[in-house]
Amino acid sequence: MKGIYSALLLTILVLVFITPGISQHVSAQMPPRERTLIVAHSARFADPENWNILLPTAVSRSASGMHQLIYEYFFYINMETGELIPWLATGFEYSQDYRTLTVYLRKGVKWSDGVPFTADDVVFTYNMLLQYGARMVWGDIVQQHVESVRKVDDYAVEFKLKSPNPRFHLIREAFPTVRVWGAITIVPKHVFEKVDPLTFKNYPPIGTGPYKLVRAEPTMTVFERRDNWWATEVFGIRPAPQYVVYANFGPEDVIALKFSRNEIDMVFIGLLSLGTFTQILRTNPSVTAWYSVPPYAWPDPCPRLLMIQNARYPFNISEVRWAISFMINRDEIIRLAYEGTTRPARLPFPEYLSMKPYIDQISDLLRVYNTLEYNLTKAYSILEKYGFKRTADGTWLKPDGTPLSIIYLVNAASREEMAVADVIAAQLRRAGISVEVRPMRDPALGEAVLRGEYDLKLNPFCPGDTDPYDNLALFHGKHWRPLGERAPWYEINSFRYRNSEYDAIVDQLAITPPGNTTGVLKLFRAAMEIWLRDLPVIPISLAPALVPVNNYYWKNFPSADNPWIMPVPWWATMNLLINGYPSPKRGGEWVGGIKPAQIFYTTIYITKEVPRFRGVDLQWYGPFKVGDAVRLPEEDANRLLQAGLASLSPPPPRIEIPTITVPQVGGDQGMRELLIL
Repeated sequence: MKGIYSALLLTILVLVFITPGISQHVSAQMPPRERTLIVAHSARFADPENWNILLPTAVSRSASGMHQLIYEYFFYINMETGELIPWLATGFEYSQDYRTLTVYLRKGVKWSDGVPFTADDVVFTYNMLLQYGARMVWGDIVQQHVESVRKVDDYAVEFKLKSPNPRFHLIREAFPTVRVWGAITIVPKHVFEKVDPLTFKNYPPIGTGPYKLVRAEPTMTVFERRDNWWATEVFGIRPAPQYVVYANFGPEDVIALKFSRNEIDMVFIGLLSLGTFTQILRTNPSVTAWYSVPPYAWPDPCPRLLMIQNARYPFNISEVRWAISFMINRDEIIRLAYEGTTRPARLPFPEYLSMKPYIDQISDLLRVYNTLEYNLTKAYSILEKYGFKRTADGTWLKPDGTPLSIIYLVNAASREEMAVADVIAAQLRRAGISVEVRPMRDPALGEAVLRGEYDLKLNPFCPGDTDPYDNLALFHGKHWRPLGERAPWYEINSFRYRNSEYDAIVDQLAITPPGNTTGVLKLFRAAMEIWLRDLPVIPISLAPALVPVNNYYWKNFPSADNPWIMPVPWWATMNLLINGYPSPKRGGEWVGGIKPAQIFYTTIYITKEVPRFRGVDLQWYGPFKVGDAVRLPEEDANRLLQAGLASLSPPPPRIEIPTITVPQVGGDQGMRELLIL
């Protein structure tokens, strides 16, 4: 019963510490720990009040929690199970020629201000992206694929495509399916139609997601659960954490200390080294990771490739790019920078079992073009072939006599990038190349990369989990921009590669349905033969995602022993990690979600009918009728009490007074007979 009687106290704490108006600074006090999921990241927001997800100047959509908690998407792909999970949409269908896609939206979805989510929002968002193009995130990708978007009715939308495209629903940069990380985001028409979308900050943001923003600072965002979330009515579910905090707590030693003290629940990739993590394991039994034993890390689908600026001499020469590759000892990188948690990458996509048929198709090519080879003799031979000369001290000079030098941009906030850069820079210097490692932070870093102001930059390449097309399309010449102009995205050809022969093959692959295995494999091989010869970027490592979790306050995080979804808090699929999802493979049965480590139960009495719902313990309850006595988690009991649907006291007993029929007997004799009776 303690949770019931502390409800008033909790309300006072919320009013004091988490004020609903977020235009002013609020107390640094955190919300109640046992009700809060805390996630550590490394970002800092230049303008914490810019929440316009369509603008590149907005706060980081992943580090802020924006695309996890505020916004939602048509579909989510669960890479652990292979499921395409309907969410804001319920289904889709292509026309026979794959030039038209009709999407059916879920009825009952509402924005956080109560306005229904409909086809009008979808059409409005796409028309903005088509109008503004590259001035909005992925707007130019939408322009490349979409001719027009039309409202069929309130809950059906028709996409007219510029060319046949049986994979359009999988292109995250052009369609709201979260495959890896995030996707194109639909925004509310009734909000954006009243403003200039290129200057609007959207603060506080209106979304369809399960949380509302209650605090935004340069290093911290705080969210509170929305009890009017549409999925509570439609699905009967709501998140277990009442609050979610995304915060930059500083350097690794501070994060480690807080994690070991149970002050953090989840950690972004790259914030804790393997050595630090194993030290925490020895002191805190509540801490774990994807694997409970080495290598601990979850196999992320985004291999790390070294982008090399194809538009700048001498890296515009494919053989020179190969020379740089031959100078890199990947085994040393894995050992020193990744502490053995992963292995070298051969290709621009992960080597999942689902990719084996494709990798087998090019096994002979990989023997000719060995992207794993460390061979200084070959590297030097290539440079000499193109007129480079090596001085007595081993330094390489370009044909004009100036030093061969490299500008290597590094994300200063990423422990992973800094560690890898240390090793690669040392290797290239040993090989005689001058390397300037230039640590930068966003937004300056992002702008520099998109405008091509680098020679080398390590970057994740996503996705490529079940079909290679999306990864191959990253290198298409249609994404090429002159140096100085913004590329569509970091891995979407910010390295300025183009080859018309390659483009033609990828274009043919784009219109070949994924089910045409023979045709897809043939085109894949043809494209990869060119890719391996040209080597537009340099494969470095498969991606280890050491994403530790703390089970002290929250349980049922996914793991290798219970792989119900991906374990990453920076992807938009974090929504499903918190709440679970209706599994298509299990006939809509609800799967997963996190729950409190400690749950107290209490008995309440139903005063109004209550539909079926899932409790914070992930168990299903109801439906209940008036008068039912039910034992529930206190969190759920409080909700029903506050909504006026239940009472702490049982209803008063109903006393029925029997009706007595008096015999009709006349006179005093009749009365005496009645008294005797």
